[in-house]
Amino acid sequence: MSQDRSRACNFQIKLGNFLNKGNLLPLLKLKQGNTKMDQSLRSSIQTSTFYYFLIVMFITTVAQLTTMIVIMFADISGKEHLVAASVVGPALLGAFGTIRMLTNMKLIVGEMDAKMLATNWGKEISSIPFGILKFVFAGVFVAIAIVQLITIY
Repeated sequence: MSQDRSRACNFQIKLGNFLNKGNLLPLLKLKQGNTKMDQSLRSSIQTSTFYYFLIVMFITTVAQLTTMIVIMFADISGKEHLVAASVVGPALLGAFGTIRMLTNMKLIVGEMDAKMLATNWGKEISSIPFGILKFVFAGVFVAIAIVQLITIY
């Protein structure tokens, strides 16, 4: 028992030394809420998260529009299940992808420092209700999928 405890303590010490030498310690402290994120890093993550959000929106919208065109103009008799699968897949991708990206955006905006929050841009971006918008966008994708499924069957 004492050997196991000794090994665990040695591992913790080695891990702590490793983290102190590298750049991982600030990230771990960030998870604990003790420090603020570096603002240039936050800005970079915010920009990429916004682009990921746009990519999810674009892919889902194109997939749903394509499926609508197939439902409206193609003969899908006997292939209803295949078309229904192409409705459900993009709807889930769009709904969950939107929820994840807007949750990330809310967290990243929350990491702004006081100097950035004092600007007009900081005030506006921090006032966006990401918590509500993520469910609105996800709801739109799910509602479109429901209408498509009703049309198919």
